[in-house]
Amino acid sequence: MSTHKIQWHYRFSIINQIAILMLLFTLLGVVGMAISNHIILSVQGNAHAINKSGSLRMQSYRLLSALPLDEQHRYYLHELETDLDSVELLQVLSNQSLQSQYAQLNTYWKDILKPTLLYAQQRDDAKQEVVLFVAQLDKLVLSIDQLTEQKIRLVAYTQLIFTALTLLLLFGSVWHFRHRLLHPWQQLMTMANSIGHGDFSARFHQRTHHDEIATLGIALNTMSEELSTLYSELEQRVVEKTYDLQQKNKVLSYLYHSSQQLHSPAPLCARLKQILFELQQIIPDTYFQIRLYEDNHHTLFNEISLEPQPRAEHCPAPQCERCEDNTSITPSLNSELLHWELADQIHRYGLFVMQLPEHTVLTDEQNNLMLLLTKQISAMLAMEQQNEQQQQLLLMDERSAIARELHDSIAQSLSCLKMQVSYLQMQSETLPENCQKLLKEMREELNVAYRQLRELLTTFRLKLTEPGLLAALENTLTEFNQRLGFSIQFDYQLPAKCVNSHQSIHVVQIVREALNNILQHANANWAEVSLSLNHGMVELKINDNGEGISPEPEKLNHYGLIIMRERANSLNGSYTIKVREQGGTQVFVKFPLITTHKDPV
Repeated sequence: MSTHKIQWHYRFSIINQIAILMLLFTLLGVVGMAISNHIILSVQGNAHAINKSGSLRMQSYRLLSALPLDEQHRYYLHELETDLDSVELLQVLSNQSLQSQYAQLNTYWKDILKPTLLYAQQRDDAKQEVVLFVAQLDKLVLSIDQLTEQKIRLVAYTQLIFTALTLLLLFGSVWHFRHRLLHPWQQLMTMANSIGHGDFSARFHQRTHHDEIATLGIALNTMSEELSTLYSELEQRVVEKTYDLQQKNKVLSYLYHSSQQLHSPAPLCARLKQILFELQQIIPDTYFQIRLYEDNHHTLFNEISLEPQPRAEHCPAPQCERCEDNTSITPSLNSELLHWELADQIHRYGLFVMQLPEHTVLTDEQNNLMLLLTKQISAMLAMEQQNEQQQQLLLMDERSAIARELHDSIAQSLSCLKMQVSYLQMQSETLPENCQKLLKEMREELNVAYRQLRELLTTFRLKLTEPGLLAALENTLTEFNQRLGFSIQFDYQLPAKCVNSHQSIHVVQIVREALNNILQHANANWAEVSLSLNHGMVELKINDNGEGISPEPEKLNHYGLIIMRERANSLNGSYTIKVREQGGTQVFVKFPLITTHKDPV
């Protein structure tokens, strides 16, 4: 302990405090007694002055009764004057009001009463003056008596005040020593008992006082802290190891459950939301978001997060309540953004975004968890895409097999019928007119059937090399860009992965048929294909600036238009074709996002 602290502890020690209180008690007693003694001494002689005043009253009446005065009675006159100037009377005249009254009395005696008594021949001549003199004497006696009583009361008040101060000092001393000695001592005893039972959390809190108790308390605090540190180091290590194992076990359990959740039959958004919800229990106060790209396009994606959001129009599971059950999370503007690619060596499936609170850093365990989770999600997305491609390839193989069978059977039969009808038409001169008309109708019907069969074979032979509508449309537009000689504008505003494979085939075939009509009939140098979603309805528009279309195109054997209308019906949608105001043609197809499969094939 430093010399400065030792000096302070010595200055405010308990012994010094007791000595100061004893000195204060002694000082109060001595001062109180001294003041009382001084006041008592100041009233000495007041009784003699009162007696002397009574004697003056008696002498004045004696002189009044002796009027007229002779030489013998003049002695009484001299005696009264001597008593009026006596020491007993003058020594009590320290008060200013008494001095004024005495001066008036003495002046009245010398100027009025004494000459009156000397020259009065009978009592009535001096009676009034004697009465006035006696009245002034009574007033002086009353003032002396009041002054005496006042000083006696002052002595009583002084004793009461010093008695109260003594009691106040006594109660203050009791409170002081209870606060400074008893309570700290009880704390020390409680702390000692706690240390004896192995509890080192108790502390001595009276550190603002500088005395022996405070010194002892500080020493016990230091000892208790050192013992607590020694005892808690091993416990802390055990707690840290236990917590670390619990966290690792929690992470492993989460990864196991997330793997099961990712491969469950629930909708993809519900699976990912459940994973994000459980992840937030491990990494709290963090905003998570998963973006799923449409065919590697980072600008076209579905956003999945825990923020409350209305059910998407293209949601395939209306019974799912995950969208409405989300807890509201407001990302901080000052937070740090981290992201991980959901990708493999071939495709980019999306992005995993994390928004950390301000001044927060991911631990190594949390970073490893995010890497493993990203790999799990990427593997799941790759597996689903492979399954989709495999199903699509199986469907394409089946359609190709059907196309080959149709080509080998029905197509050859139709070709044979066309040849036979042509042979009969060549012999039309020998046939009746009604037979010729019937052959002509058969020829037209065979052409229609053959045209429809070719379109059907084209549809069955259509191959979608990549899953998803966007990739198929991009491949189609790339093909027709080369055939048309200009770039077709493409505006794709559909949510990612919202159109199923059945709908995609019909949409691609409608677009191919419309672009083929532009190539063969429109003579255009500009074309546009746009898809958008409006209140659960997909709107497909194919515009061009060509020559336009006739008012009744279907009557001119425009079989492509018939095929587009039939495919729109297969989508439970509507189909219209009209001339654009700016010139050219517009094909407009509108169908619900989730349709009932009407294609028997």
